[in-house]
Amino acid sequence: MDTLDVLYYIIIIMNFIVSIVYKILWKQLFWLYFGITILIEILFTTKAGFITARMYNYLDLFCIIYFGYIYSKEIKDSYVIKIVSLSFFILGGIFIFISKTNYSIITGYLYCIFLIFISLFWFYKKISNKNQEENILNLYFFWISSSLLFWAMFYIFRMFPMYFFDKKDPEFLKEISKVFTMINIITYSLFLRGLFCKQ
Repeated sequence: MDTLDVLYYIIIIMNFIVSIVYKILWKQLFWLYFGITILIEILFTTKAGFITARMYNYLDLFCIIYFGYIYSKEIKDSYVIKIVSLSFFILGGIFIFISKTNYSIITGYLYCIFLIFISLFWFYKKISNKNQEENILNLYFFWISSSLLFWAMFYIFRMFPMYFFDKKDPEFLKEISKVFTMINIITYSLFLRGLFCKQ
């Protein structure tokens, strides 16, 4: 574990602690999201025998349901978010089932597209709301949406060469992984910033 990995764990654990300490955040179940994410990361780091890359696909499915839930609540029980979440969850599950690799790239892409959609949908709703008086920078969903959008855009490019470079140039793949660890640190820093905003 190098310095970037340690920094990544520090920032994600900070998010977990803040989501527990501030009771006002409990209704969004952020502690559950961070708790499950940390658990899976620890299992991968310790190289638990029953863990494969498929576990990240299951995390993708969990996150689709989780973010679908909190965004549907944020956007006044939006049927659009509910329908899109259910559709992406079903499609993601199908591609996991038929995938011949440990990690279904297509499910990963679907997850990224889903995050991009719900983030942009939230921005659209806020910008088009004529009654919106609050500075958008003071809203925690602004920072959460920004972090998810930022992460999803980079993860698409992280996944694209994954299996190709794993066979052709594993050293270059390691460098890509380091860059993506930095992306994760920035993502969860933005998320943490959002947790301290007005609820």
